[in-house]
Amino acid sequence: MDSVSFDNTKTHHQAALVWAIVGISWGAITYSYAGSIIGTTLGQPSFIMYMGLATNKHAESLIGTMTGLFYAGGVFGCLLNAWMADRFGRKITVCTGAVINIISTACLAGSVNIGMFIAFRFFCGVGSYMLYLSVPLWVIELCPPKGRSILGGIVGLFGVIGYILAAYVGIGFFYYKTTTSSQWRAPLAIGCFPAIVLLCWMPFLPESPRWLLAVDRNDEAWQIVKKLHTTKDDPDHEFATAEFYQMKSQHDLDRGLDGSWIEMFRRPSYRRRALLAFFLPVIMYTTGNLVITTYAASIFASIGYGPGDSLQLLAGIYLAAIAGNLISLTYVDRVPRNVMLCTGVIVVTCILSIETALVAKFLGTGNKAGLSAAAAFLFLFLAAFNMFLEGISWYYPAEIFPTHLRAKGMTLAVIGFCMVDILWLELAPTAIADIGWKYYLVFICLSVFGAATVFFLYPDTLGKPLEEVAKMFGDDDLVAIYQQDIHIDHAKHEVIEKNGTTFKEEAEA
Repeated sequence: MDSVSFDNTKTHHQAALVWAIVGISWGAITYSYAGSIIGTTLGQPSFIMYMGLATNKHAESLIGTMTGLFYAGGVFGCLLNAWMADRFGRKITVCTGAVINIISTACLAGSVNIGMFIAFRFFCGVGSYMLYLSVPLWVIELCPPKGRSILGGIVGLFGVIGYILAAYVGIGFFYYKTTTSSQWRAPLAIGCFPAIVLLCWMPFLPESPRWLLAVDRNDEAWQIVKKLHTTKDDPDHEFATAEFYQMKSQHDLDRGLDGSWIEMFRRPSYRRRALLAFFLPVIMYTTGNLVITTYAASIFASIGYGPGDSLQLLAGIYLAAIAGNLISLTYVDRVPRNVMLCTGVIVVTCILSIETALVAKFLGTGNKAGLSAAAAFLFLFLAAFNMFLEGISWYYPAEIFPTHLRAKGMTLAVIGFCMVDILWLELAPTAIADIGWKYYLVFICLSVFGAATVFFLYPDTLGKPLEEVAKMFGDDDLVAIYQQDIHIDHAKHEVIEKNGTTFKEEAEA
């Protein structure tokens, strides 16, 4: 019999797959715009005056609450998402998050007092974090093993585009001289736009084939895999056929497994994955990233730049970030995950250490060269973070869980992200006001431990089929079939397993 082994080394992806991921990634723009627009909003003098923060003795606490409640809403959004993603599918869940985001963003733009603004920041967090969780989950389940890092990196790239959009919209309206509150309301209202674009893409986007298998819609799942994973040099769908056979075999095994929250924490291998997923964002964002990006305008102001210059510098660091994202796409599919994560944490910690030393030495001295150097290292920090960490943060947690637990696993990761950011962002306004640059020493010290943790404890999932990741956690018995056990009969275009069963025979049955 003329047969070949299942080969996942091809990286020439269908244009349909790339366009599907581009459409889904508008959810990343929606999330990042909603999360970062608060930075430019707080940099608008008109907002500070309208909300009475200039004369309020509790201003720092109120600002911390504005940012913190966004992430508190994210926790609720994650829990809602975990149920919806398994019950109704990835597509409906993303639609729901987009609708919640549109409504809450519109209400933020129409806020008449600080209480209303704070309340709708919470609901905006609910919708935004449903997108933050489901978008990479959906993308990872659509991608083939080889090239998954690059395709998943598109989500991170679009996330940075959202940050840039928020920054430059803020700048544009800062220079729009008006006596009305439209200077800060309009940038918030523009946040509805990417969510609307996402909803317009929805009729053309495929559902996750793995979720379709989980609800026994096998024919639909096969048509999606065949369409998205077939290339010009594989007109007979051999790779797609073999890959789908592995997916279906794994589903047949998973359907008898317990997918509850209790089981996730009862089985040692699941518990380990849960802890890794939860602590990954804790380690990554204890580098100080979110504090720097959220309060960058205030940080620039504190080292001597005016409001306009501070907003322009804020936009500039996001341009540095997107440059880092683009560079990372050239090697992310070749460097082991744990090496990439460890290197990233070490590099950004070194940069933050230099930044902290410069601020400590030159803050308040009027030394323009020293302060400019301090500002420059914020640019380097964001560029380095995105070169090593930003892209992986979107999809690594989704890679380490089986399909029946993937939504819950992603929920734990995003809850970890929300909780660590609530902690650091709630403390930031008061800490920056009271101890200044010393606040960054906390990030520097903790990140040294974080770098060692990701290197030694986080497995490398690079190029692994999602159905085989269980083996890396000692669950050999939960892998239905391995690549090397799958062969393709060229004459019959059938997938043949060691026991002689074929994909086409099962389909006909």
